[in-house]
Amino acid sequence: MSNGFVHSVMVPRIYKTTANIVRRVREDGASLKTLIYEKNHPNISGIYGLSMNTLRMLHHLDQLFDKTHILTEQPRLDPWLARVLITELLWGKKCLKGHSKPVLTVLAYEKKLQEELKNLNYIETLISHKEKVQKPRYVRVNTLLLSVEEAISSFQKERWQLLPRSTTYSSYLQSLSQLSEPYFIQDLHIPEVLAFPPLTSFHEHAGYHNGELILQDKASCLSAHLLNPVSGSIVLDMCAAPGMKTTHIAAKLQNYGEVYAVEIDAKRFETLFRQIKTTHSSCVKPLNQDVLTLDPKQYSHVEYILVDPTCSGSGIVDRPEQSNINKPVSKRLQNLQSFQVYLLRYALFNFPNARRIIYSTCSLHPEENEEVIDEVLADIGNAYSLVPVKQLLKKNWTNFSSKRYNCGDKCLYSKPDIDFCNGFFVAVFERNFDVALPECKRKGGNVNPTIANLDIKKNDMVKKVECKLKQCEKKKKKKEEISTNDGQVKISRDVVELVVSQVENKVANGIKIKKNKKDVRKIDNCSLSNFNHEEITLNRSEDIQKKISEDMKQKKSKKKKIRSKYENLFLAEKDKEMKVSDCEEKELNEENKIEPPKKKKKDKNLKS
Repeated sequence: MSNGFVHSVMVPRIYKTTANIVRRVREDGASLKTLIYEKNHPNISGIYGLSMNTLRMLHHLDQLFDKTHILTEQPRLDPWLARVLITELLWGKKCLKGHSKPVLTVLAYEKKLQEELKNLNYIETLISHKEKVQKPRYVRVNTLLLSVEEAISSFQKERWQLLPRSTTYSSYLQSLSQLSEPYFIQDLHIPEVLAFPPLTSFHEHAGYHNGELILQDKASCLSAHLLNPVSGSIVLDMCAAPGMKTTHIAAKLQNYGEVYAVEIDAKRFETLFRQIKTTHSSCVKPLNQDVLTLDPKQYSHVEYILVDPTCSGSGIVDRPEQSNINKPVSKRLQNLQSFQVYLLRYALFNFPNARRIIYSTCSLHPEENEEVIDEVLADIGNAYSLVPVKQLLKKNWTNFSSKRYNCGDKCLYSKPDIDFCNGFFVAVFERNFDVALPECKRKGGNVNPTIANLDIKKNDMVKKVECKLKQCEKKKKKKEEISTNDGQVKISRDVVELVVSQVENKVANGIKIKKNKKDVRKIDNCSLSNFNHEEITLNRSEDIQKKISEDMKQKKSKKKKIRSKYENLFLAEKDKEMKVSDCEEKELNEENKIEPPKKKKKDKNLKS
């Protein structure tokens, strides 16, 4: 480790490996099980148990660090290795292996640690790996590269024995609970999912490396299974990384159709891209951007949408509540819920041809599930119906949403201790095309499409500006401060702040043209409080810019006419077409009866 001890006696491998795994889970948000299986560790069970216990006791370990000053007095002791060693010493086997310098250091503090431990108020939440509810090792067959029958045959050649497929959910659960080597079983609901005994390792399997086998929990597969897009359809995955559900959808389509996979985070987008490449999901179009900036007009042909937003992850068995055992989570859940509602409402109201929309989380908290569904149900009226999942699964399921909520028991829950998979929630919305989408002015609803070369919603912006200008007139605020400095005009915060600066404008065909004329507008708080002071970049011809600059000079001596001039400017802006290609620019000038600029040579160079 980077800041560890330099010594002749090596630290036992189980401690070093566990310390690295715990650090990556805590700092990088990595999956505990993936980290354990990514290398061929000789003691998987021991590493798993020690990792889980260390993660669960992080809060108390930090308290012990403060009380004993062990890290301050021993600056060369790696903090994560120290956490693992102390966990093993105080709550694990009560002893440490070997005589390495870190082990001897922690043992030297044993008496002090024991004394401080008595003063801590804690609830022992350690688990025994053997006593823990163990999930089967689920494998999804990538049907783009391998049929289910071929996969089963291949496993049988490896001396695995296939159990008879269950006919009822209760008998299926019974088979899962008793699954042991060398037996495996085909999933009752999702044919391409196979279940193997717990802790079965496939990280060295050739099928895993070439993309034929996907290590994906059954709960995660339910979203694409219930979305069930028809081959040839257009699908939008709004939060696509790491790509498990995206590539499952591509397999459902058999690469016939399109899947728009949107991911805002650059690092996660790279993971998504690799997953798409490995699985040969050629119908997937990855987009590294914020899904809320998508122009609904460009994606109006989308027929199926998967909304799987960021959530607390409380249903994931291998993701313990790290160092937050006694900390209230209500504030975090409230923030997550706000975003989840926004995203789901955006999907429901802005894609007119969407026939089925899935909302799913890997959470067991009602705040992220039933409460989110109830909030959007109040907006959609009869334009969408919430499909009872028990009908889609032919009543072969046990856990559903609570009848205490408006959504009733129409949504699906998976629960680790009952369904032998991660905790999950799924709701299925189906469009009723006989009913028009209602107007919804709440966050995410009925968003107006963006215009080319603009990163704002123009019509909505103009309406807000007009509304605010009228309010300013009624209030008759006289605090207008006009100052001109280097081509900048500032009017009080209640009107509009026009900032002229040198920018690069984009033309409709994607060609970047450097404008020497100054052409950027900023709308202040009074005008656009909901647009976070966005800059509005307008593509204008040079003659229009010249006219604006002349108007600006006149405004110096005509302060009383400032307000009306700005009203006319925005009203005129509303009627103009903003998406103007280079070849259409001259025609637009003629229609507006504005003489084209005299510098023809410069225009030709720009067009070229």
